[in-house]
Amino acid sequence: MQLHARELAFENCGDICAQAAPGKGPSPSSEEDFSWATVIPELDMPGKLCVGSLECKARPMRLAKLERHLKSAELLSAVDGDAILCLAPPQEPARGSLSGLRAVYLRRGSSVVLHPGVWHGIPFPAGSANVRLMVVFRALTGEDDLDFFELEEAVDIRM
Repeated sequence: MQLHARELAFENCGDICAQAAPGKGPSPSSEEDFSWATVIPELDMPGKLCVGSLECKARPMRLAKLERHLKSAELLSAVDGDAILCLAPPQEPARGSLSGLRAVYLRRGSSVVLHPGVWHGIPFPAGSANVRLMVVFRALTGEDDLDFFELEEAVDIRM
C-alpha cells in the first residue's frame, strides 16, 4: 500500500485536527515591533501540560507503527524543517489496519493540534536531514495514555 503526502488543509484533515499556520488567524493586529494573529481561538487541553522536543530522524518513509492518546489533544509544531505526518481518525483497529489513513505535510513554522484518539506515526522528515518538532500534550501522557498499533502491512509514503 502507498500513501501520497498532501498539503495539510481543513478539507483533508478537518475531521481529526486543527491547523495553526503563521499569519492565517482571524484577528490580525500589528504594532511597530510585533504582529499578532489568533490561529486557534480555543485550545482544549486539560490540566498541566508537558512540552517536549522531538527529533525525527531521516529514514525510509515506511509506516508500520502508530500511536494514540485518548485523554489528550496533541500539538505538534515543525521547528526547523518540513515534516510528513501520517494520521488516522479515532477508531479501534480492524483486521490489522486503520481506515482513513492519510499523509500530510507539516511545514516549518506551522503547527497542528491532533484531536484526542487520533492515530499518528512518528513524523518523517520531508528532506534528507533530521527535523525537530515541539510537542505539547497533557502531563504524564507518555506514562498513562499511550496506545500503540502495528499495521499488518506497512505503508510506503510518497511525496
